[in-house]
Amino acid sequence: SVERAAQQYPRVVVDEGRYYMAYEWHAQVILRTSDDGLVWSDWDYLLTPGGTFPSSFAPCSVTETIGPHPNIRGQLDDCLVGAPPGLYIEGDTLYVFVAAGSAPAHMRCYKGDKHGDLARLERCTTDPLFSGASEYGPLDARGAQAHPYFDFRYISSADVLKVGDRYYMAYEGIRGPEFLEAGMDTQYGLGFARSVGSQIDGPWERFPANPVLQEMGFWVGIGHADLLTVAGETRMMTQTGENIRGLYVLRWR
Repeated sequence: SVERAAQQYPRVVVDEGRYYMAYEWHAQVILRTSDDGLVWSDWDYLLTPGGTFPSSFAPCSVTETIGPHPNIRGQLDDCLVGAPPGLYIEGDTLYVFVAAGSAPAHMRCYKGDKHGDLARLERCTTDPLFSGASEYGPLDARGAQAHPYFDFRYISSADVLKVGDRYYMAYEGIRGPEFLEAGMDTQYGLGFARSVGSQIDGPWERFPANPVLQEMGFWVGIGHADLLTVAGETRMMTQTGENIRGLYVLRWR
């Protein structure tokens, strides 16, 4: 199989007895389906090209462009569509949420018939749904001082639910390495966003107090949150420390 390694960050939705899965493979988004949750269909790319790729291989839009980062040098690829995905089904429509571009980062969605060919989903009309911080901010900003810039480099790992007439999303924001050539991203945070109106495919707005729960962390997985409704109660599970997996109840007002 072409994707034997680096399969990660799965999102699974069960709808009308059928299982749908989206996950990341080397920043590309892979889709599969199953009738029992055990035996899965062959894999399909969400789109080609996807993941990170050079614009010399295929052109990319401004939304898909990887821009300059103050602490990264030698970036070979300058386009991004993919990364850890989100998945949501409403009626007969399946939505897949992906990162588009970097520095600054954007949240994009694709949609299509859940009964159809999932490799032929179309980009949502509203593109992007929302964007992250427009700049890295002061180079020496740390902790709360860096919060306005927490989702500059990446926006991904969406999980979506509907409450009332609006849609709400938990997502991971990454500011990026805090030191030149750190070799890894080091500033992670958990953000919330919601649809401005009653449509998924429409503009979204970020929660003004992002990031939530804690200050940006170093490899603690804070941004990969799971939202679910149990007995009318909205619950969120996410990592909140090196050895802590938190369970939270979200109160609506």
